[in-house]
Amino acid sequence: MKTKLSILILTMIMLITVNVNAQTSEKYTDNSKKQLISANEIYQKNNLDYYDEFKSATLNIREKILYKDLKSTVNKYAEKYSLVNSYNNPHPHIDPKRQVYLFCSIKEKKESFIHKYLIVDAETKEPITEGNGERWYYH
Repeated sequence: MKTKLSILILTMIMLITVNVNAQTSEKYTDNSKKQLISANEIYQKNNLDYYDEFKSATLNIREKILYKDLKSTVNKYAEKYSLVNSYNNPHPHIDPKRQVYLFCSIKEKKESFIHKYLIVDAETKEPITEGNGERWYYH
């Protein structure tokens, strides 16, 4: 009897896990053919309650791109800051052709720079990942 109960519980847990993963995968499938508004429009309409660029930022990035292009886009704009590792963690449930908004703000200081970023799903407007930090210049 205990064995049957254990198998039943294990089966239920496995079904719940599979269902959650299936929903996550479907949520982030390819949306590259959909016409979505630009990152500038999203930012200017103040639709990002959880992100503001630094005042007097040295660099602000606002881009609508494919998820697979995060690394190259960060390199294109902010290569000298060596931030590419911040965006180099592929999410296993997001289609590489999924459109995302990349927002990044960098402010240089005398001995360091501070940065923050936000990656948002372009269709659902839900945040995928965000982060911030400070890096010191090495002389």
